[in-house]
Amino acid sequence: MTQLRLSPTPLPDLPSRSAGTGAQVTHFLTLPDYLDPSDMEFLFQCREPRATWETLPREIVDGDIVEILPGTIRLSPRAVVHGPYSPRILAPESQSKVISLETGAVSMGDTGVILDTGVLHLDLGALDKDPETQPHPAQFPPQATLVWALTCVRERGEAPMRDVGDRDGLARIFAEGMPVREEFRQVTSLVSIARFLEGTAHFDAVLGGGAERYRSVAPDPAANVELTVYSDVWLDPQATLRLAQLVAPTMQYMPTEVEWDGPNLEAAQEVRDELVALAPDFLEKLHRTADEFDAQTLAEPEAVTAYGLVYEASKGDLVTVEVAGTQWLPPILENIEWAKNGVIEYRISWIPDDLEDWHRELPSFELRQRRTRITPLVRSLTRSLYSATAGEVVDQDGFLRDPASL
Repeated sequence: MTQLRLSPTPLPDLPSRSAGTGAQVTHFLTLPDYLDPSDMEFLFQCREPRATWETLPREIVDGDIVEILPGTIRLSPRAVVHGPYSPRILAPESQSKVISLETGAVSMGDTGVILDTGVLHLDLGALDKDPETQPHPAQFPPQATLVWALTCVRERGEAPMRDVGDRDGLARIFAEGMPVREEFRQVTSLVSIARFLEGTAHFDAVLGGGAERYRSVAPDPAANVELTVYSDVWLDPQATLRLAQLVAPTMQYMPTEVEWDGPNLEAAQEVRDELVALAPDFLEKLHRTADEFDAQTLAEPEAVTAYGLVYEASKGDLVTVEVAGTQWLPPILENIEWAKNGVIEYRISWIPDDLEDWHRELPSFELRQRRTRITPLVRSLTRSLYSATAGEVVDQDGFLRDPASL
């Protein structure tokens, strides 16, 4: 039995209300299973391309004991992620620097500790009996195995509006004042990674602390339905429709017709009055130019640069495929050579009939049922389009997804 030793989770000092905006604040990410530190770096790079190790975690092996000393990932000049830590903190009277956890058999790899079965399970039962440790005041969940801490500058704005969408729970967590600028970017990254890894995010949300200092969210991984294929291959509308209909036979082009109630007679009369005042030779030239433009347009129709497909599911839900060129790329693709000059974006989305329910932190059971039925369709459409375009698949949180795993 290998023993894994982790440092206790740091407990920042209780901030005072006079600290205000600009003070340092630490938020936490808890994970149910061991995660290789190199994987944590990659996930943050999906959100912050310049994220890099400032201090690598150190692994000290002594027989059956593997001690991991925390490392630091620099996200920006004012934000760092550090860890991994144990989900416990030291009791005030303790002077220990590491906490021991009994684990399954592990072996050393180039980038970290690797369990023979692929997942490292830690036995936290012994910690509950350890007089030198105590639970973190953020009340980490019982299944928490590892903790990563994010320290950034505190930047808070106005209190969030009430009765609006709050899919990530941030309006609930930061009810006194929403994060802005740097802290907002880092907070949303922490929620996204918690959703991806099925962990929880714990935020030091209330200035001045007290019993309500920390608030948490456990994002639902199933809520991340939308997928996007980024590629340098353009598929014409007929080809995309054919590929989509292999998955959803009733898929069709998005309606583009706009209802028209006839010309604005009042505006037309104003234009007519202005034309009457023009010289006859100018009017003749104007008509001739208009005729030439019409002839050229009929001879050379404008190329299609964007289009969409739509599938009508039951109960008013829609699945859409939107295709267009884009210069905006998710951060993880910004430095890829083939994507530097812009790419074609194939965005596959689910739009439920009840948008208000969709934007709740905890949607209704009925909507979650429909989401479960729709998700395989979205993934199948993504695989079908990827098979014809290659490129990369990115989810709505900006993380790369392996098409084979969809």
